[in-house]
Amino acid sequence: MTDDIVLRDLVKRANFFAGRSIAPATKRAYESDWAHFNKFCLEWNFESLPATPETVAMYLTNMADRKIAVSTIVRRCTSITAIHRASGSSSPCKDDRVNRVLSGIRRECGKPQQKAKPIHWDTLVSMLGKCDSLMFGIRDAALLSLGWCSALRRSEIVALDFGDIEFTAEGVILTVRRSKTDKAGNGQSVGIPRSNGPVCPVAALKRWIDRRGDNPEPNDPLFSKIGVSGRGKWWWPISGRLSPRMVSEIVKHYIGLVGLDQNLYSAHSLRRGLATDAGARGVPERVISRHTRHRSIETLRGYIEDGTLWAENPLPAIYASSSSSSSSN
Repeated sequence: MTDDIVLRDLVKRANFFAGRSIAPATKRAYESDWAHFNKFCLEWNFESLPATPETVAMYLTNMADRKIAVSTIVRRCTSITAIHRASGSSSPCKDDRVNRVLSGIRRECGKPQQKAKPIHWDTLVSMLGKCDSLMFGIRDAALLSLGWCSALRRSEIVALDFGDIEFTAEGVILTVRRSKTDKAGNGQSVGIPRSNGPVCPVAALKRWIDRRGDNPEPNDPLFSKIGVSGRGKWWWPISGRLSPRMVSEIVKHYIGLVGLDQNLYSAHSLRRGLATDAGARGVPERVISRHTRHRSIETLRGYIEDGTLWAENPLPAIYASSSSSSSSN
């Protein structure tokens, strides 16, 4: 009997660890995409698990005809593969027929990906100028300046606890315990130096910690919800961890205050802004990638190239030579 209990406990723990092999957000995406595919199969009386390559090909075509974004179609293919593998079945998405349909959809329906515009340093300074000295303003100034200077993803920003920050003579060291590029949870460190200029993320963070109060414990969230009742207050009790969605809402709020189109910006604009501005200033790729923790140099180069459109442009030299040639004539 005791052995049976131990065995059941081991099975339960094994299932727990298997469930933790993917991030919660990825799991939710798989479940949502599978529900969409399963609904299609029910409507047409197709078997969803295991599905045939023909069924998946028709599903992809149906989405393309309905003008669903190519990126969404590709993601749903990935989800179908993940669910089939989890059930012990081979994925129909690996069949050549499905691959040809997907390639055709990419060619015929693909559009340039709409990226969030980067927030440049000067824009960040303007946004911080709109943060008041009340509870909301001090929190938002710390979040915006630290988010930009650390190039953290929005999920990483809100996941920071007080135990993850260490103030030093040079600035502050952030420990990112888990991230998109560190699924094993080995932890990554990001250094934020002090600044003597108009924006100092270290000083902004200290102001928020002092105003927040409540003698936080190491596991308490660094950035907390305040609640609508705290708006316009010098101090107000905090109430739980800020959500990733609220980081984008905060960015959009201050983008609007400086007169820019809120629809073009998101929380990712902070991370993209640092990489773009660093590239424009000639910072080497290896230095930028170490700070941003980009696993793909190609993705990082997309940001850097945006920042060097004018600094590394062949036309000024042509203009100059043409101008001097005209003057000599």
